[in-house]
Amino acid sequence: MKPTMALKPLVFALAAVMAIAAQAGGRDDDHGHGNGHGNGHGHGNHDPKGPTLEELLQIGAGAGAAVIDVQSSSGNLVGNQGTKNDASVSNSANGTNGNVGMNNTAGDGNQQDNAAALATADESFIFGSAVAVSSATQTNTNNAVANYSTTNTASLNNVGNGGSGNIGVNNSAGNFNQQKNNLAIAVSGGRVANAAAAANQSSSGLTVANNGVQTYKKDTLTGTFAAAGAFYAEGTAKIQDDDHGHGGGGYGNNDRGHGGNGGGKDQKATFEALGVFGLAGVTTQQVMTPDGWKNPVTNNATISNVGNNFSGNAGYNNAAGVGNQQSNSLSIAAGCKACM
Repeated sequence: MKPTMALKPLVFALAAVMAIAAQAGGRDDDHGHGNGHGNGHGHGNHDPKGPTLEELLQIGAGAGAAVIDVQSSSGNLVGNQGTKNDASVSNSANGTNGNVGMNNTAGDGNQQDNAAALATADESFIFGSAVAVSSATQTNTNNAVANYSTTNTASLNNVGNGGSGNIGVNNSAGNFNQQKNNLAIAVSGGRVANAAAAANQSSSGLTVANNGVQTYKKDTLTGTFAAAGAFYAEGTAKIQDDDHGHGGGGYGNNDRGHGGNGGGKDQKATFEALGVFGLAGVTTQQVMTPDGWKNPVTNNATISNVGNNFSGNAGYNNAAGVGNQQSNSLSIAAGCKACM
């Protein structure tokens, strides 16, 4: 089968739609709502303007197709604390045919796009031409990201195997990543076939702070103490006689008077006391001491078992982190000698 015949059904439909748009004068009624600028309004009047449809399609072309994309993100602020952004595509788009576009993202402010433009002109128009244009503009301006113990993981596993045609896969985790897959194909039965695929990505004023969170461990501290002292005391004491006043003795043979001691009396005494004493003990307390970093900022992007035995054009973008820019563009033009 001729390439022209294979492309006809889809391309003719696209060409009809683009012809209606061209007759409308290329009016842009989309004022850019939802393109960012922090509050979700892009204000398209400030966005870069692409060429008009007439300029891209060249008036007089037998068939034309155009895709024009403008994505902008500016003045946004993102703060992630202990955040995990995981974007994964697994076991997808295997054995597909035709044109496939896949976008998968986790995080904030990421821009992804898949665009295809196909045009074909019938062989009967010898002087006809086919023009296919795909254009994308992505801007990333004055955005700020602060990551604290943040993990961004983007992975592609078992994707796009055994297929044919055109496939574009974008996968990102993190913030303000830009990814783009463009395809433009023009097939003409006449003398002229033009195909153009362009991607314009810009990033400026992006501020990124990656910080880990300090971790602490609890330590117990012990200590000992000792104290010593002395004491001194003095005083007086009265010692009482326990004879109850009765004196001893009796009458002697030759003693004419009363014998004995004549009764007991109380006695006074003084005393002094000296001594030393000591005290000892153990003290404990708990303190918090630094113990490394908890989950420092980690960015992982992995591709595994992707695009095996694929036939045609395949573009895969996989990114983890902040402010990455990736693009895959393909432009094919076939004139009459190549397609008839």
